[in-house]
Amino acid sequence: MKFEFEIKKDREDREYAVIKGCEGPCKKLMIPAENDSKVPVREIGNHSFSSRKDLEEVEIPDSVETILGFAFHNCSNLRKISLTDSVTEYLDGTTRQCENLEEIDVLIKRGNYGIIRRILEDNDRRIIFMIHENDGDALIVFPGFNYDFVENTMARTIQFAIEGTGYAYRECVKPGEINYREYDNLFVKASCDDRVTAEKIAMARLLYPYQLSDDAKEMYENWLCENAKKNLTERVKKDYPAAEKVTIFDDYRRPEEVTDFYIKRKFIKKEHISDIVKAATDAGNTTMVSMLMDYKNECGDNHVTSNNMLELDF
Repeated sequence: MKFEFEIKKDREDREYAVIKGCEGPCKKLMIPAENDSKVPVREIGNHSFSSRKDLEEVEIPDSVETILGFAFHNCSNLRKISLTDSVTEYLDGTTRQCENLEEIDVLIKRGNYGIIRRILEDNDRRIIFMIHENDGDALIVFPGFNYDFVENTMARTIQFAIEGTGYAYRECVKPGEINYREYDNLFVKASCDDRVTAEKIAMARLLYPYQLSDDAKEMYENWLCENAKKNLTERVKKDYPAAEKVTIFDDYRRPEEVTDFYIKRKFIKKEHISDIVKAATDAGNTTMVSMLMDYKNECGDNHVTSNNMLELDF
Protein backbone atom coordinates (compact mmCIF):
# COMPACT_ATOMS: atom_id res chain seq x y z
CA MET A 1 0.00 0.00 0.00
CA LYS A 2 1.36 3.41 -0.95
CA PHE A 3 0.57 6.35 1.33
CA GLU A 4 0.52 9.99 0.27
CA PHE A 5 2.12 12.49 2.66
CA GLU A 6 2.60 16.21 2.93
CA ILE A 7 5.50 17.55 5.00
CA LYS A 8 4.93 20.56 7.25
CA LYS A 9 6.75 22.32 10.06
CA ASP A 10 5.42 23.22 13.48
CA ARG A 11 6.10 26.41 15.47
CA GLU A 12 9.37 24.97 16.70
CA ASP A 13 10.49 24.35 13.10
CA ARG A 14 10.20 20.57 13.49
CA GLU A 15 9.06 18.56 10.50
CA TYR A 16 5.97 16.38 10.67
CA ALA A 17 3.95 14.47 8.12
CA VAL A 18 0.30 14.88 7.21
CA ILE A 19 -1.23 11.74 5.70
CA LYS A 20 -3.36 12.62 2.69
CA GLY A 21 -4.59 9.20 1.59
CA CYS A 22 -3.43 5.89 0.16
CA GLU A 23 -3.54 4.03 -3.13
CA GLY A 24 -5.02 0.59 -3.65
CA PRO A 25 -7.78 -1.34 -1.92
CA CYS A 26 -7.63 -1.56 1.85
CA LYS A 27 -9.93 -3.40 4.24
CA LYS A 28 -7.95 -2.74 7.42
CA LEU A 29 -6.13 0.57 7.35
CA MET A 30 -3.11 0.84 9.66
CA ILE A 31 -1.87 4.40 9.51
CA PRO A 32 1.93 4.48 9.95
CA ALA A 33 3.53 6.36 12.83
CA GLU A 34 6.14 7.80 10.43
CA ASN A 35 6.80 8.05 6.72
CA ASP A 36 9.61 6.38 4.80
CA SER A 37 11.95 9.22 5.79
CA LYS A 38 11.22 8.65 9.50
CA VAL A 39 9.24 11.88 9.76
CA PRO A 40 6.49 11.40 12.40
CA VAL A 41 2.89 11.33 11.20
CA ARG A 42 1.07 13.80 13.42
CA GLU A 43 -1.94 14.73 11.32
CA ILE A 44 -4.66 13.10 9.19
CA GLY A 45 -5.64 15.56 6.49
CA ASN A 46 -9.03 16.80 5.30
CA HIS A 47 -11.00 14.17 3.33
CA SER A 48 -7.93 11.86 3.38
CA PHE A 49 -9.99 8.67 3.30
CA SER A 50 -13.50 9.97 2.73
CA SER A 51 -16.05 7.97 0.71
CA ARG A 52 -13.96 4.80 0.63
CA LYS A 53 -16.20 1.74 0.48
CA ASP A 54 -13.44 -0.79 1.17
CA LEU A 55 -12.48 0.36 4.68
CA GLU A 56 -13.85 -1.74 7.57
CA GLU A 57 -11.32 -1.03 10.29
CA VAL A 58 -8.85 1.79 10.97
CA GLU A 59 -5.93 1.88 13.41
CA ILE A 60 -4.49 5.31 14.25
CA PRO A 61 -1.05 5.41 15.91
CA ASP A 62 -0.09 7.29 19.07
CA SER A 63 1.88 9.79 16.99
CA VAL A 64 -1.28 11.38 15.56
CA GLU A 65 -2.40 14.55 17.33
CA THR A 66 -4.84 16.03 14.82
CA ILE A 67 -7.63 14.57 12.69
CA LEU A 68 -8.94 17.18 10.29
CA GLY A 69 -12.50 17.49 9.01
CA PHE A 70 -14.20 14.70 7.05
CA ALA A 71 -11.10 12.47 7.20
CA PHE A 72 -13.28 9.31 7.11
CA HIS A 73 -16.53 10.89 6.00
CA ASN A 74 -18.99 8.59 4.21
CA CYS A 75 -16.94 5.40 4.67
CA SER A 76 -20.12 3.34 4.66
CA ASN A 77 -18.53 -0.01 5.61
CA LEU A 78 -16.24 1.30 8.34
CA ARG A 79 -17.11 -0.53 11.58
CA LYS A 80 -14.26 0.12 13.99
CA ILE A 81 -11.63 2.76 14.74
CA SER A 82 -8.74 2.24 17.17
CA LEU A 83 -6.73 5.18 18.50
CA THR A 84 -5.21 6.65 21.66
CA ASP A 85 -5.83 9.84 23.58
CA SER A 86 -2.89 11.42 21.76
CA VAL A 87 -5.50 13.07 19.51
CA THR A 88 -6.14 16.54 20.92
CA GLU A 89 -7.83 18.04 17.86
CA TYR A 90 -10.70 16.28 16.10
CA LEU A 91 -12.67 18.36 13.64
CA ASP A 92 -16.34 18.05 12.73
CA GLY A 93 -17.48 15.53 10.16
CA THR A 94 -14.58 13.13 10.60
CA THR A 95 -16.85 10.07 10.91
CA ARG A 96 -20.12 11.55 9.72
CA GLN A 97 -22.22 9.30 7.46
CA CYS A 98 -20.20 6.26 8.51
CA GLU A 99 -23.48 4.39 8.85
CA ASN A 100 -21.98 1.10 10.08
CA LEU A 101 -19.48 2.50 12.56
CA GLU A 102 -20.09 0.45 15.72
CA GLU A 103 -17.06 0.63 17.96
CA ILE A 104 -14.29 3.02 18.94
CA ASP A 105 -11.34 1.46 20.75
CA VAL A 106 -9.47 4.07 22.82
CA LEU A 107 -6.29 3.66 24.86
CA ILE A 108 -6.14 6.26 27.65
CA LYS A 109 -2.51 7.10 28.37
CA ARG A 110 -2.68 10.78 29.28
CA GLY A 111 -6.05 11.12 30.99
CA ASN A 112 -7.44 12.90 27.93
CA TYR A 113 -11.11 11.97 27.49
CA GLY A 114 -11.70 14.88 25.15
CA ILE A 115 -11.28 12.67 22.09
CA ILE A 116 -14.15 10.47 23.31
CA ARG A 117 -16.31 13.53 23.79
CA ARG A 118 -15.50 14.89 20.34
CA ILE A 119 -16.29 11.61 18.58
CA LEU A 120 -19.60 11.44 20.44
CA GLU A 121 -20.42 15.00 19.43
CA ASP A 122 -19.81 14.00 15.83
CA ASN A 123 -22.22 11.03 15.96
CA ASP A 124 -25.87 10.97 17.01
CA ARG A 125 -26.36 7.23 16.42
CA ARG A 126 -25.64 4.37 18.83
CA ILE A 127 -21.93 3.80 19.28
CA ILE A 128 -19.83 1.58 21.54
CA PHE A 129 -16.54 2.52 23.19
CA MET A 130 -13.94 0.04 24.38
CA ILE A 131 -11.85 2.14 26.75
CA HIS A 132 -8.52 0.89 28.04
CA GLU A 133 -7.77 2.64 31.33
CA ASN A 134 -4.59 2.26 33.37
CA ASP A 135 -6.42 0.09 35.92
CA GLY A 136 -8.83 -1.83 33.71
CA ASP A 137 -11.03 -1.90 30.63
CA ALA A 138 -14.51 -0.42 30.23
CA LEU A 139 -17.05 -1.29 27.55
CA ILE A 140 -19.78 1.33 27.36
CA VAL A 141 -22.64 1.82 24.94
CA PHE A 142 -23.96 5.26 24.06
CA PRO A 143 -27.54 5.22 22.71
CA GLY A 144 -28.50 7.27 19.71
CA PHE A 145 -30.70 10.36 19.82
CA ASN A 146 -32.63 12.61 17.47
CA TYR A 147 -32.89 16.35 17.18
CA ASP A 148 -36.45 17.51 16.71
CA PHE A 149 -37.54 21.01 15.72
CA VAL A 150 -41.12 21.96 16.54
CA GLU A 151 -42.75 25.18 15.37
CA ASN A 152 -44.51 27.15 18.09
CA THR A 153 -46.97 29.14 15.99
CA MET A 154 -48.29 31.15 18.93
CA ALA A 155 -44.81 32.35 19.92
CA ARG A 156 -43.61 32.43 16.30
CA THR A 157 -40.51 30.48 17.23
CA ILE A 158 -38.88 27.14 16.44
CA GLN A 159 -38.39 25.07 19.58
CA PHE A 160 -35.59 22.56 19.86
CA ALA A 161 -36.14 19.14 21.45
CA ILE A 162 -34.06 16.00 21.89
CA GLU A 163 -35.55 12.52 21.57
CA GLY A 164 -33.83 9.58 23.22
CA THR A 165 -31.32 9.22 26.05
CA GLY A 166 -28.22 9.37 23.87
CA TYR A 167 -27.58 13.06 24.53
CA ALA A 168 -27.81 12.61 28.31
CA TYR A 169 -25.43 9.65 28.14
CA ARG A 170 -22.93 11.79 26.23
CA GLU A 171 -23.00 14.37 29.01
CA CYS A 172 -21.37 11.78 31.31
CA VAL A 173 -18.10 12.27 29.41
CA LYS A 174 -16.01 15.20 30.61
CA PRO A 175 -12.61 16.32 29.27
CA GLY A 176 -10.84 14.74 32.24
CA GLU A 177 -13.11 11.85 33.25
CA ILE A 178 -16.09 9.64 32.58
CA ASN A 179 -18.71 9.70 35.32
CA TYR A 180 -19.64 6.00 35.40
CA ARG A 181 -22.09 6.40 38.28
CA GLU A 182 -24.01 9.05 36.34
CA TYR A 183 -23.86 6.79 33.28
CA ASP A 184 -25.36 3.82 35.16
CA ASN A 185 -28.08 5.99 36.71
CA LEU A 186 -29.47 6.73 33.24
CA PHE A 187 -30.32 3.08 32.58
CA VAL A 188 -33.83 3.30 34.05
CA LYS A 189 -34.83 5.76 31.34
CA ALA A 190 -32.80 4.07 28.57
CA SER A 191 -34.49 0.72 29.25
CA CYS A 192 -37.88 2.36 28.67
CA ASP A 193 -36.80 3.98 25.40
CA ASP A 194 -35.10 1.13 23.54
CA ARG A 195 -34.91 -2.44 24.83
CA VAL A 196 -32.38 -3.53 22.17
CA THR A 197 -29.92 -0.83 23.18
CA ALA A 198 -30.69 -1.42 26.86
CA GLU A 199 -29.65 -5.06 26.46
CA LYS A 200 -26.34 -3.98 24.92
CA ILE A 201 -25.74 -1.46 27.72
CA ALA A 202 -26.40 -4.05 30.43
CA MET A 203 -24.34 -6.78 28.76
CA ALA A 204 -21.43 -4.42 28.17
CA ARG A 205 -21.31 -3.22 31.77
CA LEU A 206 -21.43 -6.79 33.10
CA LEU A 207 -18.81 -8.04 30.66
CA TYR A 208 -16.41 -5.26 31.64
CA PRO A 209 -17.54 -4.02 35.08
CA TYR A 210 -15.15 -1.08 35.34
CA GLN A 211 -16.19 1.17 38.25
CA LEU A 212 -19.49 -0.72 38.44
CA SER A 213 -21.16 -0.41 41.83
CA ASP A 214 -22.93 -3.36 43.47
CA ASP A 215 -26.28 -1.58 43.12
CA ALA A 216 -25.76 -0.94 39.41
CA LYS A 217 -24.62 -4.53 38.88
CA GLU A 218 -27.79 -5.83 40.53
CA MET A 219 -29.91 -3.43 38.45
CA TYR A 220 -28.43 -4.69 35.17
CA GLU A 221 -28.69 -8.34 36.22
CA ASN A 222 -32.32 -8.01 37.30
CA TRP A 223 -33.30 -6.24 34.08
CA LEU A 224 -31.69 -8.91 31.91
CA CYS A 225 -33.36 -11.64 33.96
CA GLU A 226 -36.79 -10.02 33.70
CA ASN A 227 -36.41 -9.47 29.95
CA ALA A 228 -34.60 -12.69 29.00
CA LYS A 229 -37.66 -14.37 27.52
CA LYS A 230 -38.63 -11.42 25.34
CA ASN A 231 -35.05 -10.64 24.29
CA LEU A 232 -34.19 -14.19 23.26
CA THR A 233 -37.50 -15.08 21.57
CA GLU A 234 -37.26 -11.94 19.43
CA ARG A 235 -33.56 -12.35 18.65
CA VAL A 236 -33.92 -15.93 17.36
CA LYS A 237 -36.43 -14.78 14.75
CA LYS A 238 -33.89 -12.50 13.07
CA ASP A 239 -31.29 -13.51 10.54
CA TYR A 240 -27.74 -12.65 11.56
CA PRO A 241 -25.33 -13.44 8.72
CA ALA A 242 -21.90 -14.65 9.65
CA ALA A 243 -19.33 -11.86 9.66
CA GLU A 244 -15.63 -11.62 10.29
CA LYS A 245 -15.02 -10.41 13.82
CA VAL A 246 -14.13 -6.73 13.95
CA THR A 247 -15.89 -5.30 16.98
CA ILE A 248 -16.17 -6.86 20.41
CA PHE A 249 -19.96 -7.27 20.10
CA ASP A 250 -19.43 -9.55 17.11
CA ASP A 251 -19.00 -12.24 19.76
CA TYR A 252 -22.67 -11.64 20.65
CA ARG A 253 -24.16 -11.09 17.22
CA ARG A 254 -25.89 -14.45 16.78
CA PRO A 255 -28.71 -15.89 18.98
CA GLU A 256 -26.57 -18.81 20.19
CA GLU A 257 -23.88 -16.48 21.51
CA VAL A 258 -26.33 -14.28 23.38
CA THR A 259 -28.11 -17.36 24.76
CA ASP A 260 -24.77 -18.59 26.09
CA PHE A 261 -24.32 -15.25 27.88
CA TYR A 262 -27.73 -15.58 29.55
CA ILE A 263 -27.22 -19.24 30.47
CA LYS A 264 -23.79 -18.79 32.02
CA ARG A 265 -25.17 -16.09 34.31
CA LYS A 266 -28.41 -18.01 35.00
CA PHE A 267 -30.57 -15.13 33.78
CA ILE A 268 -33.26 -17.38 32.25
CA LYS A 269 -36.13 -18.37 34.51
CA LYS A 270 -37.05 -22.02 34.36
CA GLU A 271 -40.68 -21.27 33.54
CA HIS A 272 -39.59 -19.34 30.45
CA ILE A 273 -37.30 -21.99 28.97
CA SER A 274 -40.08 -23.84 27.10
CA ASP A 275 -41.25 -20.66 25.35
CA ILE A 276 -37.73 -19.81 24.24
CA VAL A 277 -37.16 -23.41 23.08
CA LYS A 278 -40.36 -23.21 21.00
CA ALA A 279 -39.17 -19.99 19.35
CA ALA A 280 -35.77 -21.55 18.63
CA THR A 281 -37.44 -24.70 17.25
CA ASP A 282 -39.70 -22.66 14.97
CA ALA A 283 -36.61 -20.83 13.71
CA GLY A 284 -34.79 -24.12 13.10
CA ASN A 285 -32.00 -23.20 15.50
CA THR A 286 -31.11 -26.67 16.80
CA THR A 287 -27.95 -25.43 18.53
CA MET A 288 -29.92 -23.00 20.65
CA VAL A 289 -32.52 -25.69 21.45
CA SER A 290 -29.79 -28.05 22.65
CA MET A 291 -28.22 -25.34 24.82
CA LEU A 292 -31.54 -24.52 26.46
CA MET A 293 -32.42 -28.16 27.09
CA ASP A 294 -29.06 -28.73 28.76
CA TYR A 295 -29.68 -25.64 30.86
CA LYS A 296 -33.14 -26.92 31.83
CA ASN A 297 -31.67 -30.26 32.91
CA GLU A 298 -29.02 -28.40 34.89
CA CYS A 299 -31.71 -26.42 36.69
CA GLY A 300 -33.47 -29.67 37.62
CA ASP A 301 -36.12 -29.00 40.24
CA ASN A 302 -34.76 -25.55 40.86
CA HIS A 303 -35.97 -22.33 39.34
CA VAL A 304 -34.09 -19.18 38.45
CA THR A 305 -35.16 -16.01 40.19
CA SER A 306 -34.66 -12.38 39.28
CA ASN A 307 -31.69 -12.05 41.60
CA ASN A 308 -29.89 -14.85 39.74
CA MET A 309 -29.92 -17.30 42.64
CA LEU A 310 -31.14 -20.87 42.36
CA GLU A 311 -33.84 -21.71 44.88
CA LEU A 312 -35.11 -25.18 45.74
CA ASP A 313 -38.72 -26.15 45.15
CA PHE A 314 -39.96 -28.08 48.19
